[in-house]
Amino acid sequence: IGHANPAPKKQAIKNEDCLMRHIEPSTTKDDNGKQVSLHVDEAKFKGSIHSMFNCTDCHTEISGAPHDPASTKPQCATCHADEQTKYDHGLHAKAIKAGDGKAAQCQDCHGSVHELLAASDPASKVNRHNHPNTRGSCHDNKATMQSAGLSTAPYSSYEDSVHGKAVNGGSQTAAVCTDCHGEHDILTARDSASPIFKFNV
Repeated sequence: IGHANPAPKKQAIKNEDCLMRHIEPSTTKDDNGKQVSLHVDEAKFKGSIHSMFNCTDCHTEISGAPHDPASTKPQCATCHADEQTKYDHGLHAKAIKAGDGKAAQCQDCHGSVHELLAASDPASKVNRHNHPNTRGSCHDNKATMQSAGLSTAPYSSYEDSVHGKAVNGGSQTAAVCTDCHGEHDILTARDSASPIFKFNV
């Protein structure tokens, strides 16, 4: 009596298979009538801290290349649950839930998931020296801040402060935004749990 052959193991999709399609700048998908780029810069991806993973580690529903339908957007919380929990308690997440589509999300501070650099990398958006410029991309943008009913004055004040001048002068130890405001669970100054609440300063 013959034995049944075991089912062949499913071949994992290699990153090279995905990149063959996604390195094309013209690769897009339709998202509610808007064309969204699916382009991945191969060199930047290979320099990213996420390059240690297979594409399908995050894009879990993809089982072949090419694939249809398009992949859903992976959630950072799958691997970064603690950071997501903190973010969910902060003012940016609350603003998004209230309908503010411009409030900061993970990629706004950290950069594209396909190009993500370690915080220790001098080119990282969250490298200590780059924190003020990263925050300034929103907090020094009058249109963005006005649409949220806020002012750019706090950012301008920081830039003119001893801390801002020291950071711009190359200091690696002067206070940056996250030293006072926190990182993922940023709260308004009116919140008694905030590190910048008047009795906590």
